[in-house]
Amino acid sequence: MIKCRNIGFAALLLFLSFSSFSETIKVGLIDYPPHISFNERNSDSPLLQYISKFLMSLGFQIEFVKLPKFRGALELKSGNIDLLLPFDESHSDVKMLSFPIFYSVPGLCFKKENFIPILSAIHRINGLIIGVPVNSTPILPLKASNAKLVMLQGERAINRGIDLTQRGRLDAFYHPNPRKVYHRKNKMYKEVACSYFNGYSKGVFIAVSPSMPLNKLNLIEQAYQESMTELSYEYYFAIEQQKD
Repeated sequence: MIKCRNIGFAALLLFLSFSSFSETIKVGLIDYPPHISFNERNSDSPLLQYISKFLMSLGFQIEFVKLPKFRGALELKSGNIDLLLPFDESHSDVKMLSFPIFYSVPGLCFKKENFIPILSAIHRINGLIIGVPVNSTPILPLKASNAKLVMLQGERAINRGIDLTQRGRLDAFYHPNPRKVYHRKNKMYKEVACSYFNGYSKGVFIAVSPSMPLNKLNLIEQAYQESMTELSYEYYFAIEQQKD
């Protein structure tokens, strides 16, 4: 009888181990070139490579779900996805992993001959027509200026901003992060010159579903911290960029 119980207990452990290994975690993705681009395969994204490595080390199967920014937040809150990234909004009711995966620095991009290098003198952009991607929230100094802000619709808003700036339809366009413009996969990046609103950098996070069990969250949090301590994503991203 004891032997039978031991066999049953071993079988239970094997089943639990297998169940844990085969558990799927749903990760919502927001288009955020060059870190995540809906125009390329998931396997080509440096951010997804980095995220996949530490999640798979925990035994998760990963299901990536591409979502518009607003819907992604709704799917996260409803528990339909477990994680959402990159998440650059400030919401007190949204859980996030302990520290940013990377930082963004907003600014403006111009046609090269019209480049304004220093944006701290806000009066220099008064009267300019500036395109703003509809999914981006411009910083307060830009909103408070006398520039005319034009919303750029669609997932390819950055490329539209470059095109309209080159054709003279816009004087400049707002970028939430220079890496959304300056990357080799963007064939148009050489046509523009971008400057930054210094002092307005902000963290970009991985958001967590409020319905995620605490033990699962703690497991992911620990693996995330260990991964970032061993090799930060920003350093990993720089290494991968040098390979291209």
